[in-house]
Amino acid sequence: MDLTELIAFQTVMREGTFSKAAEKLNYAQSTITNQIKRLEKELGITLFYRNWEATLTPAGQRFAEQVDQLIQHWRYVGDIAKQLNEEEIGTLRIGVTETWADCHLPHILNEFRQYKPKIACEITVGHSAFLEECLQQEKITIALCADSEYSHLFSFEPLAQESISVVIPAGHSLATAQTVTIDELLSHLLIIGQSSCKYRLQVEKAFHTYEKEPLFYTLNQLSLIPLYAEQLNVIGIVPSSLHIDSGYTRLPFPVLDNHLNIGILQLRSMKYSSGIQQLFIEQVRNYFHNR
Repeated sequence: MDLTELIAFQTVMREGTFSKAAEKLNYAQSTITNQIKRLEKELGITLFYRNWEATLTPAGQRFAEQVDQLIQHWRYVGDIAKQLNEEEIGTLRIGVTETWADCHLPHILNEFRQYKPKIACEITVGHSAFLEECLQQEKITIALCADSEYSHLFSFEPLAQESISVVIPAGHSLATAQTVTIDELLSHLLIIGQSSCKYRLQVEKAFHTYEKEPLFYTLNQLSLIPLYAEQLNVIGIVPSSLHIDSGYTRLPFPVLDNHLNIGILQLRSMKYSSGIQQLFIEQVRNYFHNR
């Protein structure tokens, strides 16, 4: 049994057929078939019924319950072996929200590179719900984002609070205001992040008790919201950590609780964390502790 056989089994199980698994892994179908046959021979059991769809046998179903942890453990052992051989190689796959990718992550990575200068980093930027999906699909192994409502799937370590700001361009009628109310916002076009953004959900809650509904333009790239607000002479709503050039009025979003907890999100099922990942997490903690 080796890691490629375990990954082949996991992929066939997830994709549903040998041909789709072969396409996913960029192998010939015969290669996948031979890997599964070798695995079945080593285990002494039949894992799949041989029909058009790769249906698990009862023994295959029991093995499937353990395969994710077997793969994690295999990679963990491999990582330890690399460290014992003093090999500074590997890849760290990080997910991060757009605002933290701009204002925090570069500083954290700069410190991390002092310890692991030859480690490659794959950085995925997106809103928190998207990063949850990436974690589940194992495209990333750690996310710096908002907490998840699915606490049975994810563990979360809060590190900082993110507030929400109203961004008003200089030419707007509210540009000289010291504060802004929900009623005033309801009278204007608002530009905001997409509906799955956690901060937008906080904003929408604030409007729930009002009969009039807000009119939103939606952008999935938060850094463009101030630009569009200026060009259209409307109001933008953004996380407060988003960098904004001078020339805009920035006001707190007018609700008592306009904060989100942001921190380290990981899959609970990822039982084994590599030494590289553990070191990165420690650098993240130190960064926020010393701010």
